[in-house]
Amino acid sequence: MDSSNELYLKHFNRITNAIELGTPDRVPVILAADSFHARHMGVSLADYINDLEAASRTNIASMAQLGEVDGVEYLAPIIWGLGMASMSKLKLPGRELPIDAQWQIDEITPMKIEDYDVIIDKGFNAWAQPIFQSELKQSWDDFLWYRSADWPKIKENYKNAGIVPVSPATTAPPFDRLSNARGMANLVKDMYRIPDKVEAVIKIMTEEMKETIKTTIAQTKPFAYFIGATRSAPEYMSKKMWERFCFPNIKEIVETVVNAGSYPLLHWDNNWDRSLEYLKELPKGKCILATDSNTDLFEAKEVLGDHMCLMGDLPAAILTLGTPEEVYDYSCKLVNNLGPKGFILAVGCCVPLNAKVENMKAMISAATGR
Repeated sequence: MDSSNELYLKHFNRITNAIELGTPDRVPVILAADSFHARHMGVSLADYINDLEAASRTNIASMAQLGEVDGVEYLAPIIWGLGMASMSKLKLPGRELPIDAQWQIDEITPMKIEDYDVIIDKGFNAWAQPIFQSELKQSWDDFLWYRSADWPKIKENYKNAGIVPVSPATTAPPFDRLSNARGMANLVKDMYRIPDKVEAVIKIMTEEMKETIKTTIAQTKPFAYFIGATRSAPEYMSKKMWERFCFPNIKEIVETVVNAGSYPLLHWDNNWDRSLEYLKELPKGKCILATDSNTDLFEAKEVLGDHMCLMGDLPAAILTLGTPEEVYDYSCKLVNNLGPKGFILAVGCCVPLNAKVENMKAMISAATGR
């Protein structure tokens, strides 16, 4: 039996090999899961989210019963940071919700149309700070508490279990963050009515994010940098709009992550089929395209197989409603057709709270052969 250090190095090298378009000894498995682990181990969601170091141990104990997992996206429940990231209010179990209810995000879209001029003059972060001290004070306090957790200890817990803490650092493309601040419907109107101001604000946000990314990587040296996107997906706008308002800043952020010494983990929900050719402009053998079940991962393999590692793509529905046989067959289809070169097996987006434990075991066994 491997020691924890030997197991960690084996998993680390296996994931790195896949990202850099090599052919590992087997397809790696990376999980993005939080509330599922709590439910699996009989821990209330209120208890789970209120001690992040203990939550990491809950995650590890859960995975030990599922099979051999190489790495994790979520080191602890990330909900505490999402209010700040999305400029939204949070509803949490044990606070606004019953102790075992799934947490929720309540968007308030605080940005007004006149705020474009303020941001162009002062910057996005400078504009946002007063909002966090007034309308979103609770979300700001939640973020500060989340940031104060013992993250070195949390990462060490995973390493001691032989599991790679893949993406402890997170961000989102400027378009996604702007849509949270302004509201998607309002932002789409703005793109037609005041496109130059929208573009100017996105450029300002991009520069601010790039500086944050460089500082974060220098200080914490994450294996990969989680870049979560949903509303930047090209299905939400015309090709011309996407080329103007989304792809240029995505490209800059991805290149910043790579140049700073980390792998961009492109955790992209919704349908990105129309963007696949564009992704050849991103650094080769450095990125992980992690999709949910909306993007055609098999088409992505045809387009990007020699350029970018793919990760996915088991649908949440099959984990909750399917049988172990169905999960195993679908997972084998992914492993056999997309791997072993440049592919990582994962759940599309993240493991749902009510996924069946036997289905999770079936998914992992498709990669491990056990």
